[in-house]
Amino acid sequence: MNQKTLNLILMIASIAFAVVAVILFIVGIVYDGDHVFTKVMMIVVAVLSLALAAELAYLLWISGDRKPNYFLYDSRIKKNMPVEKLTFQVVNGRMNRFFSNYAPSEGKIWTDGILESPDLDMGDQFKPMVAYKLLYDLAVMDVEKGWRCFEVASVGTVEFVCRSLEMNGDNEVAGNLRMMKNAQPFQIRYVRDYLVSNKGYLQARMFKYVRANIDKFQ
Repeated sequence: MNQKTLNLILMIASIAFAVVAVILFIVGIVYDGDHVFTKVMMIVVAVLSLALAAELAYLLWISGDRKPNYFLYDSRIKKNMPVEKLTFQVVNGRMNRFFSNYAPSEGKIWTDGILESPDLDMGDQFKPMVAYKLLYDLAVMDVEKGWRCFEVASVGTVEFVCRSLEMNGDNEVAGNLRMMKNAQPFQIRYVRDYLVSNKGYLQARMFKYVRANIDKFQ
C-alpha cells in the first residue's frame, strides 16, 4: 500500500468517526427516554469515537513525515515538503548531492567504470534519474571536456545509461545513444547535437519521473 492510499484511508476513517461522534452526542443529549444507561452509553461511545477520530487525524498529519523523502525532505523544518512544492531546481540539486556519494565529479562517473562496478549500491528507483541527470548535464554545460567524457566512456557505462532510460520507457532515446556510441567511426558531434536539441525533454522527463515515483524515494 502506497503512502497516498494510506493517507486516504486515514482521512476517510477520521471523518467517519468524527461524524459518528457528533451524531451520538446530539442523540444522547436530546434523548429523553426512560433508560438512563442508554443515554450514558451513547455519550461514552461518542467520546470514544471523537478520541479515535483525533488519533487517526494525528496519524494522518505525521504519516507524510515518518520517513524523510530524498527529494522532499526539508532539513530546515525537519519534515517533508508537499510534493506540489517540489521544483526542478530542488531535484537537480539533490541529484548533484547523490552523485557526490559515488565520485568527486560527473566526469569520473562517465570515465571510471563506476556504473559497471559489481559493488555498485544504488536503488533501482534512482537509475533512470542517474541516466537523465548525466545526459542533461552534458547538454546544458555543452563543453568539450563533457563530450570527451562521453566519448571515452566504456560501452558498459553507456549501456547502463541506456538500460536505465528503458526502465522509464525511453526506448527511442536509449536506442539512439547505443547507435551513436557504437558507430564506426565514432562522431561526437552527432551525440552533442542530439542531446543539446533534447535538453528540454531530458529536464521534463527527469522531473516528471520524480513526481510520478515520489513514494519510492522514502
